[in-house]
Amino acid sequence: MTSLARLFAVLFSLISMTYTFYVVGKLMIFLSLPKTVPLASKWIFSLLDNKSRLETSYGPIALDTLLLIGFIFQHSLMKSEILKKIFKIFKLEVLERSIYCMTSSLCLHYLVNNWQSAQSVILWQFNVEESALLWWTVVVIHTYAWIVIYGGSIILDLPEILGIKQTYYNAKNLGTPISYKSNQLSALYSHVRHPSFISFFVIFWITNLMSLDRLILSVLLTAYMYLAWSPDKRDYEYQKAQLNAKTRELQCIRLKRF
Repeated sequence: MTSLARLFAVLFSLISMTYTFYVVGKLMIFLSLPKTVPLASKWIFSLLDNKSRLETSYGPIALDTLLLIGFIFQHSLMKSEILKKIFKIFKLEVLERSIYCMTSSLCLHYLVNNWQSAQSVILWQFNVEESALLWWTVVVIHTYAWIVIYGGSIILDLPEILGIKQTYYNAKNLGTPISYKSNQLSALYSHVRHPSFISFFVIFWITNLMSLDRLILSVLLTAYMYLAWSPDKRDYEYQKAQLNAKTRELQCIRLKRF
């Protein structure tokens, strides 16, 4: 790569990383903020029988399902060997992760902005407007789940996951970041890139309002995670060891300060 090409790669990865953080923030609000059904919608739905309620949800559910399938297809395509070969042919391996994050963020952004609620059919609902305790319970559970996800990303190497590390190493002629990783971490990367299946499961399913559209989202994304992620016992033991090591490092830093 020429110096100009390396500079472009670094700038693209920075833009991709910034945009990814922005979209993840929108996703957090979309998935985790407690929801309520507007009074006008409640009044209209109360006039409909069960069959009519279900029929009014057909359009939103069809659109939401297409949005989810598009996101899942993009995720699967970006991990395919065919695309990896294309990146290699055009010598874009250093940008592979940044392009992955950028395209994933674009799909998620489009999904969040165009999502249609199907609140005519509700499986369960807890009115958070009447209970501050319930509102905060949902918020705290989701906040903790997101903290676990971000913590796991840091353990896995967040700059490398976002693609910025690859372009920086390339600019400094340091080789690829994966070449500096242990065999255990390389094996983990081949099985899973997003940490904490359980945290995502909690975010998808623990909600005060389980409408039909939320159910479709939870079912499809949980099924995709289960099928696409394949960590084994060695991956678990590695992550556990890394978590213990990070905890000891933080404790040492805290003791030095005091």
